[in-house]
Amino acid sequence: MTMVRTGEVVEKTGDVLSVVFERPDACAHCSGCIHKRCSRVDIRGEAEVGDTIDVHMPDKSIVSASAIFYLLPLVLLLAGLLAGTRLHVAINLKMNGDVFAALCGLLCLALGLLIVYAVDRVLRKRQAWQPKIKAVHKRDA
Repeated sequence: MTMVRTGEVVEKTGDVLSVVFERPDACAHCSGCIHKRCSRVDIRGEAEVGDTIDVHMPDKSIVSASAIFYLLPLVLLLAGLLAGTRLHVAINLKMNGDVFAALCGLLCLALGLLIVYAVDRVLRKRQAWQPKIKAVHKRDA
């Protein structure tokens, strides 16, 4: 199963196209995106600036990427807070317990973000994770 989105090519550098996508109907109730066009993706392919293209990506990749990029840092932040609270009691530090727990949480969050960065660099190179152009609709001249 795949998800297909239609976007407009706004920039072309060699064979890399910068594509801007319209906000999906499911996002209509959310004000997270200030502009109507809220996502921009670079895709390898052949089209010209102003063309509209249909892009597809397997659903499994989208769900997996969301879990990795959103949940992992959150889980590590919470784990760091919990570990910091318990560690503070165990080693009987003179530092305020809440401050120590917050520092441990931030340290684990930073670790999570580094992991996300590393995973992103690896996944960008895998063909299965790349969006693919399904159709090109030439702009009317």
